[in-house]
Amino acid sequence: MNDEQALLIANLRYALSCHIPAMKRRVRIHTGYGSVEFYGPQARKITALCEELLRRRLQRLESKGGRR
Repeated sequence: MNDEQALLIANLRYALSCHIPAMKRRVRIHTGYGSVEFYGPQARKITALCEELLRRRLQRLESKGGRR
């Protein structure tokens, strides 16, 4: 595993441990046109999708480069 992969894995783990729990309460999406916010059940649905995508990416990276 190279340094770039190791950093990406660390960032994904951080996002899963810190960002995902916070997103369950409120999700803000920024675009070039402004922001939109979601709360409650909508925020939890978006969070579940993001968590699944991050976990899949992490698993792919870990299976490619091995675990530390």
